[in-house]
Amino acid sequence: MKRCVNLDWLELHAYEPMMGTLDANYFERHGYRVERREYGTRVYREMFTILDNNGYGMIEIRRNPASQGLHGIHQHNECHIRLTNRTCYWDNAADMLNKFISKHQYYNVRISRVDICYDFKEFDKGDDPAAFIRRFLKHKYSKINQGRIHAHGEDTWSGQDWNSLSWGSKTSPVSTKMYDKTMELYNAKLDTYKKPYIRQAWLLCGLIDDIDRCTLNGETQRIWRVEFSLTSAVRNWVPIELDGKTHNYQSLQNTLEVYSSRDNILVMFASLSQHYFHFKYYEEGKRKDRCKDKHLFIWKEVEQTYKIGRPNENLGTGNKLFDKWNRLLIMLEQYRPLLANTEQINAYDLLTAAIKDEVTRGNLINPYSNQELKVLKGLMRIRTDHPEFTYEFALDMVKQFLHINEKTWPDNKSNDQI
Repeated sequence: MKRCVNLDWLELHAYEPMMGTLDANYFERHGYRVERREYGTRVYREMFTILDNNGYGMIEIRRNPASQGLHGIHQHNECHIRLTNRTCYWDNAADMLNKFISKHQYYNVRISRVDICYDFKEFDKGDDPAAFIRRFLKHKYSKINQGRIHAHGEDTWSGQDWNSLSWGSKTSPVSTKMYDKTMELYNAKLDTYKKPYIRQAWLLCGLIDDIDRCTLNGETQRIWRVEFSLTSAVRNWVPIELDGKTHNYQSLQNTLEVYSSRDNILVMFASLSQHYFHFKYYEEGKRKDRCKDKHLFIWKEVEQTYKIGRPNENLGTGNKLFDKWNRLLIMLEQYRPLLANTEQINAYDLLTAAIKDEVTRGNLINPYSNQELKVLKGLMRIRTDHPEFTYEFALDMVKQFLHINEKTWPDNKSNDQI
């Protein structure tokens, strides 16, 4: 059975190119089918949806801010671009949106909200989700991080049936929710299930074999969802190494590329679950961090996990040169709205692309932490001064000198030479 991971919400904040007006008429002239809405929103005067080849809503655009100008809150070319819920379940949803914003030259694009979800029937060790919620609410388990809880369910004569738990506040960069997705989709009046594209995802992952009745081998399935919602405060991800430490010099910006495939989405969901869906067995009188872990998801198929970086961290944080590039990018982005002609805009695009490429390549060609670099330098020094020493002997000397344990630097018996 495949992991049923998907995006459930993907929304961007962006700026339209200075030399163009990307309204509904613009997209119709470029061959798109557009569905206009007669009224806008509290923030934007205009709102329309671009349709896919089957006539379903694909991309929703809100533009033309109500408060703009000299004394306004927004710049005149600000907009929000959101994938419809159906489109989020495409295999290449984020990649498609990335190509769309590139084609139409939106700039200063950042993710304002992304929801990542995983649908399942039971936890990896066989725990029933409904039973887990009951035990959690009886304080058999305690959650690490996000102490604020909201619970929803039914209190009947035969007992309480909890169908939803959520953690985090409205101002949290990340909020977590676990709920009965089958119940949410079911329309009792019509005795049908909504959102066939979600049920299609369940079918493809083997959770059901009847897309209309949500059954497997004739039995109705209760499918649960764990969902993480990330706000614009999440700007980057830093990798977690074997020693449990994070390395900011390898950080990834929270861009559409991070969610460009289901494999990438699975990695990010697994990463979030380790921090925001982490539970302990409650032991009275004992510190939470010393209590035994309650294992729910086991991500054997995920080799590298990440942790959300601090709000003030950018790509390459920890490297002084990268910090300079990031500061330069911020200043250039602030200057971008003042550019008046195509030649200047093209020069800006060329320069910023080159800087971003330099930072990205720098991260790729320097994949070592400071400690790892010390090991490599130490090895080269020893092998130069003492060519009679074997690689393994030299490595052991360096590891002992730097107090590196086997979990941090595994003992790989390799014949490779430096």
